[in-house]
Amino acid sequence: MIAVFVVGFAALSFFSLFPTIARSHRIARDETVAQQMCVRLIEQLQLLKPSDVDSQTLTALNLIDTGQTASPYSFSHIPLDEASRYSPSQVLQNGRGTLTVTHLDANSVRLDVTIRWVSSKGKEMSVSSGTILGGYR
Repeated sequence: MIAVFVVGFAALSFFSLFPTIARSHRIARDETVAQQMCVRLIEQLQLLKPSDVDSQTLTALNLIDTGQTASPYSFSHIPLDEASRYSPSQVLQNGRGTLTVTHLDANSVRLDVTIRWVSSKGKEMSVSSGTILGGYR
């Protein structure tokens, strides 16, 4: 009788971990996808010259949402992968991306990419990355 109780308690403890494991998996997937989107945008931006980093060029290359004139730029609805066509707003819950452009001396530009979303628990999450184009590179 005691052995059945111990085995039952162990099984209950084991199976109660599944929701926690599933939630951890969703959090890790969201962070991975957001980081991949940041890297993809930075790879595309690194192909530009510092003088080409302006709202007209970024809009023409479909790197930021249309209708913007000043930094920080939004890219929440821009598909960052031609194959899967996903964007922060499509893949992540309340997903939004921003690109901040800071002009430096020596004809250089600092580019900071941030993607924010709300986790399944309602917590604000974010991933950031950046690069420098121009003389400091």
